[in-house]
Amino acid sequence: MNKLDEFLQRAASDGPVSGTSLIASLYGDALLHRGGEVWLGSLVALLEGLGFGERFVRTALFRLNKEGWLDVERIGRRSFYRLSDRGQRQARRAESKIYRAEQPAWDGTWLLLLSEGLDKATLADVKKQLMWQGFGALAPSLMASPSQKLPDVQAFLHEAGVAGQVICFEASCPPGLSHGALRSRVESCWQLTGQNAMYEAFIRMFRPLLTLLESETLTPERCFHLQLLLIHFYRRVVLKDPMLPEALLPPHWAGQSARQLCINIWQRLAAGSLAFVSEKGETSVGPLPEPGSLYFQRFKR
Repeated sequence: MNKLDEFLQRAASDGPVSGTSLIASLYGDALLHRGGEVWLGSLVALLEGLGFGERFVRTALFRLNKEGWLDVERIGRRSFYRLSDRGQRQARRAESKIYRAEQPAWDGTWLLLLSEGLDKATLADVKKQLMWQGFGALAPSLMASPSQKLPDVQAFLHEAGVAGQVICFEASCPPGLSHGALRSRVESCWQLTGQNAMYEAFIRMFRPLLTLLESETLTPERCFHLQLLLIHFYRRVVLKDPMLPEALLPPHWAGQSARQLCINIWQRLAAGSLAFVSEKGETSVGPLPEPGSLYFQRFKR
């Protein structure tokens, strides 16, 4: 076993790996821009080299289908799993955070959302989804974000069926005024210390891989497995990142270093990974289509 194989083994066994999360990472990274559909047997072939067998894949697909993230079509004895409309929307929202090249620019504007008349269960669900998109809770019914755009948030509120019960405001904080109090509030609302620690753990885990890639042989299969685990672990961290503008981040923020490390590794692996997915991937109408143009814009904007 060479050093890359040892790295793969350690990464794949680093705590329990959620099948639904791993396959969501696979769809988002490898299939989103290639039609979003693949045969069950292809998924098994893609993952078997990581030690995940058919039962692992079937269980994860069953759960993702039950949650409405994937649709399934059966043709004869074959099952083909495609991103549902909901899965497409969630994958594209995730993509906008995972594959961005830098922190968002900021003009000092805050977007505030005040909820009115939502029952506790609905409010909790909406808050959870808004926090996933980068909002913080300033008060029980008041959410805030310095980086989200009003049209995107309005589209989400309509999709969630709560647009009539959420009041949207845009506000700004004068430069220099209450800056210390604002930074303290940002730290507590967005739990930046914990987020930074997750980025540092990601860097510790994947920095050695960058050196290994210069000296070890890279087959297409190995490229795919390394890229999948890279994105899977990065995704687990970056999707919790509120993507605050640089002006609001604490000193020694590790997010940009983690992002650059991910970019450097991903770009080294992308061509081989793409080839392996093309080799193993099969849809209900034949081979996987070539990636769309947006695939090649990842980490460039």
